[in-house]
Amino acid sequence: MGLDSVEILMKVEDTFGIKIPDQVAEQIYTVGDFHNVVWRHLSGRHSEKCKSQHLFYTLRKSFANVFNFSPKRVTLDTSPEDIFPKTNRRELYLSFSKKTDLKLPDLVLAKPWAGVLTTFGFLTIIGGLAASLTLIYMFNFSNWTLLAPVAGIILTFLLSMLLNPKRTVIEEATIREFTQHTLALNYSSLVADEGANRREMESVINYIISDMAGVDLEEITSEKKIAYDLGID
Repeated sequence: MGLDSVEILMKVEDTFGIKIPDQVAEQIYTVGDFHNVVWRHLSGRHSEKCKSQHLFYTLRKSFANVFNFSPKRVTLDTSPEDIFPKTNRRELYLSFSKKTDLKLPDLVLAKPWAGVLTTFGFLTIIGGLAASLTLIYMFNFSNWTLLAPVAGIILTFLLSMLLNPKRTVIEEATIREFTQHTLALNYSSLVADEGANRREMESVINYIISDMAGVDLEEITSEKKIAYDLGID
């Protein structure tokens, strides 16, 4: 397994509260292998309870209590953007997370600000690297010039932190996606209390792979080879 695969493995182990031996991990080639290995290590902690359904009803009830949002209006296809108020959203979102004792998906930057961050990062990191290489190879500057892109990384990180108040967009398009992501973020505590459901276990593993490797969730199916089909090192 490559480094990216190892990071995914460690995240899965933390999520499900298990430890997969190295010799077993080395035999994981497909997404289905991953599912089967985790399921075997959850032996004795199986459950037929549908945690995603329970979580959906919990969220729907909380939306009604906190935001006075009618439960009848909350369906799997409802957009979270329609539920969480736009005014003071970040503060209300974090408060909702504390009140429900749930980790929620991170808010993201709106398009204008995301564009600013991306452009700044490109100019300072890639531009800094290009400028450094030009100065070194064409004008015999010291290799210390290569610190310019490093400084660009640091500055981009600092700008990203400064833009945190601007992170107010909910990336998940529907409550179905929002619930699945929330389930993945909170699954370790749910498994410890109630045991694991096979279908949901597979869904959570797929979501972890998608989130950490940047692979489209729809592309992650049991027969896919993690390295060759999904391009995960």
